[in-house]
Amino acid sequence: MEETIDILRSGEVPGQPLRITFKGQDFQVRILDDKLCKNLNEITILLDGIVQKLRKERDRWYFENTEDDKEFANDIGRAIALRYRL
Repeated sequence: MEETIDILRSGEVPGQPLRITFKGQDFQVRILDDKLCKNLNEITILLDGIVQKLRKERDRWYFENTEDDKEFANDIGRAIALRYRL
């Protein structure tokens, strides 16, 4: 987590930005993990300036430690999976 904070401070956020439209609003997502693989079940992302963790359970994506925005988290997870063929 400390290295994520250091990256954010330096302004050099890795990865290609991914734009998501959800309920008429645009969001920018960046993947903070170094490597992505097919059997991945956790992804750390930067979502509009906030570090979030997505977890995959039973083919659905959820934000870690919250029950809010289940559909939003799943849409982000699916978009990442499609882009990077996970």
